[in-house]
Amino acid sequence: MSEYANDEEDFRWSLTFDDSVREATRAIMGTDRRSVARSVSAILGMLGAFFLLLLPTVSGADSNPSPSAPHRTPFVVHFGDSFVQAGLQQNLRPRFQALGARYITEAKTSSWLATWASGQQVDNLYWGYRPELFLVTLGANDLLFQPAEKRAYLVREIVQKMRGTPCIWIGIPIWETAPTEFVEMIRRESAPCRYFDSNQITTRISRQADKRHPDAAGGQFWADTFWAWYQTQRDPQRGPWALKPAPPEEHAPRPDPDPWNRNSAASSPLP
Repeated sequence: MSEYANDEEDFRWSLTFDDSVREATRAIMGTDRRSVARSVSAILGMLGAFFLLLLPTVSGADSNPSPSAPHRTPFVVHFGDSFVQAGLQQNLRPRFQALGARYITEAKTSSWLATWASGQQVDNLYWGYRPELFLVTLGANDLLFQPAEKRAYLVREIVQKMRGTPCIWIGIPIWETAPTEFVEMIRRESAPCRYFDSNQITTRISRQADKRHPDAAGGQFWADTFWAWYQTQRDPQRGPWALKPAPPEEHAPRPDPDPWNRNSAASSPLP
């Protein structure tokens, strides 16, 4: 068969298709317009009833809040030197767990302010846990450094690494032969962290054989006193882990305290 025969067959099929379309068009146009109108009206009525049935469902869905995102467990991160392990972590862990938090400790024996200020430990704790609260117990190994003000920048760098997270610096309870200047410098420079002044109770804390670290009973007393103070400093109206602003005197300069009354003892006349 030649290509011309194929073209002719295609032409005849095209004519047949066009005739069919014209016949269908005439059939539709010839239909009674009132019947078409009634059919269209019936279809629209059924669609309207369908959407009316949907309205209560849509309204009910809007009245119920969508499920909230999965609850994130809050983290409390406590870092510092060996004094973290001298009664604080043992007694604070169950208390924070009772509040629904995971209590994480990072204690490095014989660590200094410079250890935490220059290293990546605090950064790693922040980015690894994104805690709701930081606790810091640090400075025992720096106490003998003089003058204390030369290490004030280390305290500020550690505070800065916590990036605005609510924080509490738990002061070292100095022992009887330790100077007070360094813990006083930390108290002044630790803002905006809150500061718990352990020297207010240091003479009542029983010690281990080294006469420095609290023993089991002393550590529990230290932790219990801190916890009672912490409960009074929480600000639940601003959030479950928010803290009240520090009173002006918390970080203000003051004469070095003398909890052991060493100065008065030294000035007393010999019998």
